[in-house]
Amino acid sequence: MPRLGNPLVYDLLAVADLLAEQRGRRSLQKAAMRRAVSSAYYAAFHGICFVCTRALGLWRRDASLTEPVYRLLDHGQIRKRLSGREAAELGPVVAGIGIDFAELQALRHLADYSSPSLEIRLTEARSTVVRARKTIADLESLDDDQCRRLAVLLITKARLA
Repeated sequence: MPRLGNPLVYDLLAVADLLAEQRGRRSLQKAAMRRAVSSAYYAAFHGICFVCTRALGLWRRDASLTEPVYRLLDHGQIRKRLSGREAAELGPVVAGIGIDFAELQALRHLADYSSPSLEIRLTEARSTVVRARKTIADLESLDDDQCRRLAVLLITKARLA
C-alpha cells in the first residue's frame, strides 16, 4: 500500500509540522508544541483506522459502514493489542508500529492531560512528528494480507490465553 488513502492522516501531520514551527509569545509556543504532539498521534491513529476499514473493503463506501469501525477502535485496546504476541507474529514492521504507537500515545497523554507547567521542547515536538511519520510509512509498507490480519487483530475480541 504505497500511500494511505485518507487525506486526514497527512493533513494532521502537516498541522503538526505547522504547530511545531509556531513562534510568538511563550504561552502560545507551549500550547502549539502540545498540540503538535497530539496531532502527530492522531495522524497515526487515523492511519490505523484507515488500514482497518480499507482491509475490510469499507473505505470510500457508505459512512454508515466506515464509522462503526472507527468507533470500535479504542485507543487503549489498539495499544494493548499492538503490544502483544499476536502483533509480533504479524512481523517486525507491525511490532514496530506497536512500539511507536504506544510511545506516541504516552506522549499525547502527557501533552493533552498534564498541567500547564509541562513544557514540550521544539526538539521533542519535532521528534514526535518524525515518529508519527515513521508509523505512517510502516503502515504504508504493509501488504494487503498484513493489513487484513492487522484489522482482524484490532477489531476482534482478544482470545483468552
